[in-house]
Amino acid sequence: MGVTDIRHLLEKYASGTCTPEEREALEAWYESFRHPHAADASWEADAVLTRELMQDFREMQRRKERLFRGDKGWRNWWKAAAVIVPVAGIGAVLWMSRPSASPATSGPVLTEVPAAPGSKRFILLPDSSTVVLREGSTLLYPATFSGSERIVTLTGEGYFDVREQPGKPFRIRSGKLVTTVLGTAFSIKAYPGQEHVTVTVSSGKVKIEEQAGNKLLGILGEDQQIVYENDAAVVETRPVKAEENIAWLKKGMDFHSVPFEDIAQQIGEQYQVKIAFANDALRKCRIRATFEGTETLDQVLFVLCTVRNATYTRQGETIIISGEGCPNEEGAASE
Repeated sequence: MGVTDIRHLLEKYASGTCTPEEREALEAWYESFRHPHAADASWEADAVLTRELMQDFREMQRRKERLFRGDKGWRNWWKAAAVIVPVAGIGAVLWMSRPSASPATSGPVLTEVPAAPGSKRFILLPDSSTVVLREGSTLLYPATFSGSERIVTLTGEGYFDVREQPGKPFRIRSGKLVTTVLGTAFSIKAYPGQEHVTVTVSSGKVKIEEQAGNKLLGILGEDQQIVYENDAAVVETRPVKAEENIAWLKKGMDFHSVPFEDIAQQIGEQYQVKIAFANDALRKCRIRATFEGTETLDQVLFVLCTVRNATYTRQGETIIISGEGCPNEEGAASE
């Protein structure tokens, strides 16, 4: 879906005929531009057009907000997400479908990431919260969060973006600590054998406790970090630049004139899906795109397919990408 489709949705938005799903998609697209890094977009033709559309949407949204200023309904849906996901390059993010949030199995689910440098796994939890695991890490979680709380167990390092559910706290067990989420995005580093467990908050708040005795160690806010020394049970809280601590998320997600098939292989491994091409000529098409590493699979596929004027569909567990090839790039593909 490209900018023409976005313009069509904007017309429906202005006339009040958008479905709730279309309205949420437009608002997510708008939020992607509000991130400061989105200003670095370099897809000139697309960027100019999408920014014009964004201005149109911003004005329409302001008019509606003035009409519904006292309403706390649909306008606050975005607050449930803990972090704004920027996509530099094309900029526009618009997704209309999501993979199933619940794993097929009924028992506990264990996701393991190989220890190979740069390996990552993106996990969509049953409550639509997301986790990105770093190499050598594991996450144990239930197929469904059926109790009064949501509990997962992390070994290694992971970045969490937790969906808020009032009355149903989200807790992460890592080493000797329990981290309770108060609606936020944060990272935890707790590798076996290491002397420290580190929790770094990107946005929102988290509560840190010792598992033994539920001793409160601290409540962290944005750009704060707590370091827990396992042997001495010593705690240090300090200000940090959270962005620097999660630089590993973006590693390998800057694609500069990379063949589509290479990108498909990488994201297939990261999101644990099989990606196939309906037209082999698409494989050699070169793509330039930059991601933060926290995007959902649909967000990534939307950007990649928009860049190459392609589409994608799901057939069971396989993603099929369709579209025309790039005859003018065949020579470049062999460089």
